[in-house]
Amino acid sequence: MMQHNWKPIIQQLQFARKILLTTHVNPDGDAIGSEMALYYCLQSMQKSVEILNSSALPEEYAFLDPGKVIRQYNPNRDSGRLREFDLAFILDVGGVTRIGSLGDDLAQAKIPCVCIDHHPENHIVCDFKIVDEKESATSCLIYELIKRINPGCINRRIAEAVYVGLMTDTGSFRFENATPKAFRLAAELLEYDVRPNEIYNRIYESHSPLRMALLGKVLQQIHYEVDGRLAWFTIRQRDLQETAVSSDEIGGFTDLIRSIDGVEVAVMFLEVGLQQVRVNLRSKGQVIVNEIARQFDGGGHYYAAGLTFEGTVEAAVGAVIPIIRRALEKRGDKN
Repeated sequence: MMQHNWKPIIQQLQFARKILLTTHVNPDGDAIGSEMALYYCLQSMQKSVEILNSSALPEEYAFLDPGKVIRQYNPNRDSGRLREFDLAFILDVGGVTRIGSLGDDLAQAKIPCVCIDHHPENHIVCDFKIVDEKESATSCLIYELIKRINPGCINRRIAEAVYVGLMTDTGSFRFENATPKAFRLAAELLEYDVRPNEIYNRIYESHSPLRMALLGKVLQQIHYEVDGRLAWFTIRQRDLQETAVSSDEIGGFTDLIRSIDGVEVAVMFLEVGLQQVRVNLRSKGQVIVNEIARQFDGGGHYYAAGLTFEGTVEAAVGAVIPIIRRALEKRGDKN
């Protein structure tokens, strides 16, 4: 097992009294699991800890935060007090734009920052960094850190948070990053009474009827291109309003479309404002989609990435789809 150089971070933690944790916009299971595991650990060390994220906590991960300690960042309320923190942890983030509005304000506050991540080509500028793209999830790195600084604090809630990050980022242990090391860690976490069936049900099998109604609309308007190898769809604000579904409830839609036979790349265009679109990219392996996301200041994993496009849905489709189309056509020429 590879051991990372945690010593400089541990030294910072010894003197830090008030610590901020944050992660990327539209946080997933690895982001939330990493935050909550580290939060509980630092609390056990009598540290004052706060979690501020630019996006709201997705409902499917609310069970990890029964005390409702995760708060959505409000610049008017929070920016002026960022300098109160002695240390900030930026978790599971590969690029500064992925932090959201908190990113710029945090940079201006000029407090020491630690970045812990497993995304390839991490571009975060921090005082201390542990980045290892060979790790299955950022939560794996958080677990390694916890075992270094306070192994006695590990209990069911910490193990559960780490397990959520590991399970979700490995696609329930079916992606290529479901390594022998990942399974060994999962087995170790189960020793703390983590219950895989309960966690899976909470995250993937507790969808509302309203969400499923929206999914039905999505399935009826999928666009197929490049002989069915590219599938894309749009979700507009009016779709959310008509079905009474929040944008936080549509996680997993793009993965589901990718599961269609013959589809190599699936893309979701989510209208989040009049001139802003969230784009999710999923690939089965022929196209490295984080390279496409980076062309628009986005990022992510090789086969699961995202970006925020400033403009209309039509403009986003017109900018992103031709790039994917060319990538698939090039792959077709090689086959």
